[in-house]
Amino acid sequence: MKKKILVILPLLAIFSVSSFADDFEDFGSFDEFSASSDSSKSFSVTGKASVDVRTYVDNEKPSDCVVKAIPQGELGFEYNGKKSDGKISVKLNEELIKNHPIDILDEIVISGYFDWFTIQAGKMKVVWGKGDKYHVLDNFNADDYSDFIIPDYIERRISTPMIKLGFDFPVANLHLEGIYTPLLPVDHFASSGVWIPGQVEFLNSIVKTAVQEKVSKALEDYNSVLVKATPIINDYQADPKDTTKALKAAEAKNEISNAATIYMNALNAANNLNSSPNSVYPNLWTLKYGQFGGRLTGTISSFDFGFSYYNGYYKQPSVNHSKMNSWIDKTLSGSADEDDKFLAYDKKQTFGFDFSTVLWKFNLRGEFAYNLTDDVKGDDASVHNNSIGWLGGFDIDLPFWNMNVNIQETGTIILNSSEVDKNSYDIDYSKTGYSANKIIANITTSFINDKLVPEVTAVWGIEKGDLVIMPKISYKPFEGLTLSASGMYIWCNNENSEFYSWRKNSFVSLYASCQF
Repeated sequence: MKKKILVILPLLAIFSVSSFADDFEDFGSFDEFSASSDSSKSFSVTGKASVDVRTYVDNEKPSDCVVKAIPQGELGFEYNGKKSDGKISVKLNEELIKNHPIDILDEIVISGYFDWFTIQAGKMKVVWGKGDKYHVLDNFNADDYSDFIIPDYIERRISTPMIKLGFDFPVANLHLEGIYTPLLPVDHFASSGVWIPGQVEFLNSIVKTAVQEKVSKALEDYNSVLVKATPIINDYQADPKDTTKALKAAEAKNEISNAATIYMNALNAANNLNSSPNSVYPNLWTLKYGQFGGRLTGTISSFDFGFSYYNGYYKQPSVNHSKMNSWIDKTLSGSADEDDKFLAYDKKQTFGFDFSTVLWKFNLRGEFAYNLTDDVKGDDASVHNNSIGWLGGFDIDLPFWNMNVNIQETGTIILNSSEVDKNSYDIDYSKTGYSANKIIANITTSFINDKLVPEVTAVWGIEKGDLVIMPKISYKPFEGLTLSASGMYIWCNNENSEFYSWRKNSFVSLYASCQF
């Protein structure tokens, strides 16, 4: 039923928007449309097939190699008319088919253009902020980290049903847009393979161990009751006319039955939890988790700016350790409900400013965000503290080899961190401090009329001591075909590094894609 709801929502939005669009009034058959002489209308089909063959090399044991092939297919349909546009894109890969089949429908969007405003509706992706593939203001869509940060930024984004209204003003190129989405997409992580996050594995092991202990205790109690009750029942069976023994035997049988019920309920609940581990997470299919916000952008001379407001939720859950044991007890007894869950997605509001401009030959960009949560004082260990986030950077085209250098710095500061230090179970607790900065650098060149494109990207986590280097060289012998060789090297300073659980996942890769 949940999957049907997610598909129905964008379809309802499509029909509501298309009913206002004039150019759908005379939309005939496909053959008639294809032969139409109306140059203001167009229909296109695009597609892409690719395969990525990787060899993972354990930095600590280079002889231990794991080879994996990752095929993927994409298909897109797009219609452009006088007063409306529509597009559908579909993506197929193993991860989506197995774990997130609803996201095989990557996007489905209808746009309507009216005299004084525009409207878009469907299952879509929206990018807020002036950063280049990195943002601190882009909050509506979640990320798919099942393949780490290897796919391009927009490819990692998870679409969600939403409605977007846009209004243009004749002053300073001002544009105002408002967005509402009734659902909350959350970050996806690998459930198997080399990219499972260490935090997820640790949490799973804690819950699994605690559940096993509870089930073992229930079995132990059942066996104890059985040992005590069996002689009483046997004594009654030897003398069934003794009413006192009959009463004791009945009580003994009742105790055995109760203990057996408790054990079987616990065992069944544990099996269900193992087969459906996502049941530990909150149910997000309610209007409670709706998101909304607005953004005003404009231009003054060569200075582009934007002010934004977001009201929604963090895309990764917080852990309330004080509720974990009680949730396990209630789950194994079959009495747990949503309020008992120890994982929660924290509410947040983000007030943002972003800009881009040109200074000499440098293209400058920046974003600033203030995140307001329900833990203003910072003393609630299960809720994120308020925080400040930023991004700043530039890119420049150099006069040789068609080289472009792009450097960005992004970071966060947790406010009221002195309260966090009082509890090592606080969701914001960190052994490396409460500021986190990264420098992201990308260098791209091209040769042979852009057919040969070498590039390298590096990410350095300053406080946590992470270094990720991703070299790549692509060759396009002719239109539609791309061949590339790439790799990733991951280095971590110690166990406190952000990417420590993936420190053995360096790889080399051969990639081929055909696009039409």
